Amino acid sequence: MAIDSTTGNYVKTDFFLKSFFSEAAFGTFGWSPPGEYPALTEIIQQDTPATVVYFIDCGLVKLSRMEPSGHEVIAGLRRRNWMIAAPAVLLGKKYSFNVTALVDCKLRHISSEQFLSLVETNPEFSRHLLRMVSQEIVDYAKAFCSLGCLPAIDRLKRLLCEIMLEITSSSVYKEQVKLNFPLKRKELAQMIAVTPEHLSRLLKQLERDGVIKREKRLLMLSSSQSQSLKEECGIQ
Repeated sequence: MAIDSTTGNYVKTDFFLKSFFSEAAFGTFGWSPPGEYPALTEIIQQDTPATVVYFIDCGLVKLSRMEPSGHEVIAGLRRRNWMIAAPAVLLGKKYSFNVTALVDCKLRHISSEQFLSLVETNPEFSRHLLRMVSQEIVDYAKAFCSLGCLPAIDRLKRLLCEIMLEITSSSVYKEQVKLNFPLKRKELAQMIAVTPEHLSRLLKQLERDGVIKREKRLLMLSSSQSQSLKEECGIQ
């Protein structure tokens, strides 16, 4: 398992993933071929039996939960090389979140029975899964701390980086990166714990600073700006 020596973070694109989740290995271990999920497709519905685990080949999904009051709470975003719903299957509980494709995604899936068998019989896979779940716990803790420690403008930059990493994967070498932003204004505001009005002020500040350009739901960054933003946020 690879650990980034500079950040201490678990690297999801290590040699194990490249070999274990190869095209041939997927069939051997019970994973399905990649299926296409267009943007806004609801992949998992909360509080339904956890019968399947998904692996994100590419794309970006939103984890959210609808409270009895009718208020939707966003728990986070997940992108390529991440397994969705593994904790629910491991605990034998219902799905905790709704999972929705924010952009066009490709996902593989495996039944809960095959997944649990894989955990029990393949030590290397179990170690990978343990590190992945541990990284998720660390990420949640860092996100919680950042709400109290980081200025809102920095929280916004980090979130933009996370979204940009997946959406721009095929546009890295273009002079200008255009993001058809997948989150609504109120969702983006909720994820950095600010009001929609304050979010508008933050976006205007980034525009004044030359970090972004806006055109309705479209954000535009030059290749140098996008790289600079990733380096500033310390995100790979």
